[in-house]
Amino acid sequence: MSKWNLSIFYPSLEAWDEDLKKLPNHIETLASFKGKLANFEDFKSFYAAEEEATKLLYRLYAYIHLNSDLNLKDTVKSSKNQQMLLMLSDLNQKTSFLSPELIALGEEKVMSFIDKDAFLKTYKFQMEMLFFQQKHVLDGDQEGLLSNFGPLRSIPSSLYQSLAIIDAVNQKVTLSDGKELEINLANFRSQIADAPTADDRRLIFEAAFKRYKDNKNAFANTYNLVLQQASAHYKSRKYDSALDAALFRNNIPTSVFHNLKDVAFENTEPIKRYLELRKKHLKLDKYHTYDRFVKLIKDDTKYPFEAAKSLFFESIAHLDRTFVEKQHDAVKDGFVDAYPQDGKRTGAYSSGFYGHHPFILLNHDDTLDSVFTLAHEAGHSAHTLFSNEAQPMASSDYTIFVAEIASTFNEHVLLDYLLTKAETKAQKIDLLESAIDGIMSTFYRQTLFATYEYRANQLIEQGIPVTEQTLSQIMIELYKHYYDLDITEEDGKQYVWAYIPHLFHTPFYVYQYATSYSASLKIYDNVKTNKPNAMSNFLGLLKSGGSDYPVNQAARAGADLTSKDTFMAVINRFESLVDQLEKVLEE
Repeated sequence: MSKWNLSIFYPSLEAWDEDLKKLPNHIETLASFKGKLANFEDFKSFYAAEEEATKLLYRLYAYIHLNSDLNLKDTVKSSKNQQMLLMLSDLNQKTSFLSPELIALGEEKVMSFIDKDAFLKTYKFQMEMLFFQQKHVLDGDQEGLLSNFGPLRSIPSSLYQSLAIIDAVNQKVTLSDGKELEINLANFRSQIADAPTADDRRLIFEAAFKRYKDNKNAFANTYNLVLQQASAHYKSRKYDSALDAALFRNNIPTSVFHNLKDVAFENTEPIKRYLELRKKHLKLDKYHTYDRFVKLIKDDTKYPFEAAKSLFFESIAHLDRTFVEKQHDAVKDGFVDAYPQDGKRTGAYSSGFYGHHPFILLNHDDTLDSVFTLAHEAGHSAHTLFSNEAQPMASSDYTIFVAEIASTFNEHVLLDYLLTKAETKAQKIDLLESAIDGIMSTFYRQTLFATYEYRANQLIEQGIPVTEQTLSQIMIELYKHYYDLDITEEDGKQYVWAYIPHLFHTPFYVYQYATSYSASLKIYDNVKTNKPNAMSNFLGLLKSGGSDYPVNQAARAGADLTSKDTFMAVINRFESLVDQLEKVLEE
């Protein structure tokens, strides 16, 4: 069983505590540069000191953040994690002078400092970004005032974790065959897929969503806090909206978001056709949202973690050698925690820090879906390895926008490989269903949630009270439009907005799954059809880290996200896959 080896950071919590004591001195050192940045030597010394502090921060934060996620019920480690977040807030408060002071110096002077020193040149794009955002940076006193609210920013996320995981009680259900199950967020999908009857599926679903129904008002108030923080942020910094504030920093045109939202919203007929196909083949009187977990063909094939790794490695073997090497490195022993356990954070992620090998958290359940999740997270970690190797610390941290291109590229490769291996009708159906469901979940579903998020923020902008009813009504309308399903007929489903952790942890994140999926599909098609320099252009994106704006990075890699055509290509692929599935089902 693959487990993390966190001893590369610290041998014990006590050793971590000792290192944490060093951090305040680093913070005070950085704070001491206030008012001195007009002097070149002090300017350079500040950034040298910042890099030293950041290296320590990465080590401290990585160790306690990862440790805490392995068992969110461990109150000692959760408390230490909160302590770490408070220290980060203190750092932000005491360095809040930085942007206003640099802007006061002026772009010409700052860039003259950058151009005269090799070390400082690594900060060139960072400075270009700062002056691009200049109109949204406040004066020193105002920045200092806003930084005092730093500790409040993590409260919604902490409240959400408490409600959804730490204080939640897993429900038990008795199925029609007499089997008793304990349902949690890690196992309910696979349990629904294996359930003997439609009524059993309903019981399992209701057990999983009971925590959201029972605490609907607490979740709504928590999400209201997320929305109010976003509103205060964009108004304080003079953005046009919460969406504008989320996209402006990375110079992402709001048209990219709206093009995605509109293309998906205007092209839902293929979804409805697919759901009707499923309903007919599964012989269902009525289709429910949780029926999506039921496979068209019952396949008992299990994919233990090691077997999943082997499949993934086989799928990429024909690609560029350096690309393949990085993917192998990404999932080597000690850097993947594979299987669920009590208290472990749900879902999956890759967590990377400059100067350290990235770590992957999975909740592997031996299904075909979990093979794709492994490939997805390996893509993230490999991206981090490429970036850290090619970029200095100042420009190594890539945006989420391009991060999901790297991960979903791997999914496209894996799918095509598995389709070539399919020999029987059952295998073809299984893989086509997985491919279609991949687009359903990554493109359509994430865009639905992004549209929900956009509309929820509009509630604040329009002065409409945020309640569990108003939040649920948005979801009810979107599910009806996208899927032609009435989710009020499923006990608890209207609270699906409380089920999506990204909405609470990282606002305006989910749309990037869909934009990145669209970009990666275009890039993959370029590689697959052997377009000149397609693979080298993609490797260029992986190596470029955060050295340019993400829309530019995607364009150089072969995907224009300012065009609706890029998103329509996903719709066309979806329709083609449904055509193929319908044909195979009728054979």
